[in-house]
Amino acid sequence: MAKLRIGLIGLGMAVTPHARSLVDLKDRVEVACAFSPSEARRTAFGGKFAFPLCDRLDTVLGDRSVGAVMLLTPPNTHLDLVRQCAAAGKHILLEKPLEVSTARAVELVEACRRAGVTLGVGVRSFAGLGIGMGHGVLLLRQGRERPVKHAGCRG
Repeated sequence: MAKLRIGLIGLGMAVTPHARSLVDLKDRVEVACAFSPSEARRTAFGGKFAFPLCDRLDTVLGDRSVGAVMLLTPPNTHLDLVRQCAAAGKHILLEKPLEVSTARAVELVEACRRAGVTLGVGVRSFAGLGIGMGHGVLLLRQGRERPVKHAGCRG
């Protein structure tokens, strides 16, 4: 089976455990491009990981060989980015939380449903162990919905 080609979107605080998991999965997953609008973040990330870097989101969205994206940006950016990724036909693995409000989270899920792409939400509950969401991108390849197994709320 060919490697799943993915794009990383967001190279900030949340990226390191996920990038490590993608390195571990190099026989099954290929990072086509890692994107941040920040040159400083691209440079810092590039010093740690040997993934190709890009400075435009359109580079990831326009690459037809990219089947999925791992979205690692602040929650208030998720809805807009998910809309763009879904419209480009990319399956999405999203760092939790979905969004900053329930209404925006519902819109986000509906955007994926309308576009016919799979949405996965990762929880970094093992980040202290260096475990990331890399294996989640392999589930996206299957492209089918699964029921919610766990949901939590605090506050």
